[in-house]
Amino acid sequence: MKKNSSLTYKEIYGQPESFKGINDSLGEIYEVLDRVFDNKNTYDELIFTGCGTSFYLAQSAAHAFSTYTGISARAVPCSELFFFPDTFVRDKKILVLPITRKSYTTEVRMAIDKVRSFPDVQSLAITCDPDSKTYNDYVILSPVSSEESVIMTRSYTSMLYLAVVMAMHVAGRNDDIQAMSEHDKTARELLIKMDEMAKKIIDENPDLNLFITLGQGVYYGIANECMNKMKEMGIVNSEAYYSLEYRHGPMSLVDKNTMILTLVNSKSTGYDAKLLSQMKSFGAVTAAVGKDISKSMKDVDYILDLAYNYNDMQYAPLMGFIGQFLGYYIAEKKNIDADTPRNLSQAIVL
Repeated sequence: MKKNSSLTYKEIYGQPESFKGINDSLGEIYEVLDRVFDNKNTYDELIFTGCGTSFYLAQSAAHAFSTYTGISARAVPCSELFFFPDTFVRDKKILVLPITRKSYTTEVRMAIDKVRSFPDVQSLAITCDPDSKTYNDYVILSPVSSEESVIMTRSYTSMLYLAVVMAMHVAGRNDDIQAMSEHDKTARELLIKMDEMAKKIIDENPDLNLFITLGQGVYYGIANECMNKMKEMGIVNSEAYYSLEYRHGPMSLVDKNTMILTLVNSKSTGYDAKLLSQMKSFGAVTAAVGKDISKSMKDVDYILDLAYNYNDMQYAPLMGFIGQFLGYYIAEKKNIDADTPRNLSQAIVL
């Protein structure tokens, strides 16, 4: 008899191969990006768009692109682009970047068809599906990312990796891409560490009923995705915020049955440490993942130091592992099969 969530768990551990697939096809990716961003193509703004997990990915992708290139970029849900295209693309030269695991998600197709009807709009899909070529001007593809599970795991992290690579390449920082040449090896090591961390948190705190994920910068979108994974897989109350925003109202819910996980950005470490200390004083179980954070977060209950000499953007595709494993172990504790989550399907077709 199949163990609950075994397919999802297997695909979580398939993420290193997805990173390697992208690294092995960098030449093709660069060729597309060089056409999209040649000297003749200057854009007023980039709009990253998606639905659900892909929209959370768009939030991180937009931050990474603006940070590296200085070009204005933002994340907009596909439904907003479809209903209010004038608000976002009228009288502007815009590159719209739909992010999608499956090309037949209805809202994505509707949004891209709508905005491409404007004269100065082009589209570049960040995708796992070659069929995205049928409704976009350009495509960059994660070639080893197919999933049988409804839950997005390796598709999410591989497309985020693609987005980070794009930001670096357009900014002329291929040295930062080269530094990720062994991202598959790093991922294998971190998967084991985050698996152990998530299992320990859930095993040692059986009464948790509210799960909070916090992050700043590129990690905010990933915090949203961690929230989403716990909600989808574990059918549990979960929320996500910019780290310091959590003090402005939401912390009123904190008690001994609350877990607060912070994805620690290198620019916010000291502030995150103080925030977690305060939340622990309110009774919360606290956890943190980040670069060299042990010394500044000694009173945090669960800590995972990242020590691979990467910057925040390079770590970004790896950070979401912790949310995937927390979702998995919450589901296991509740005897829920995350392979067939309640009310969900691989692509939403309207």
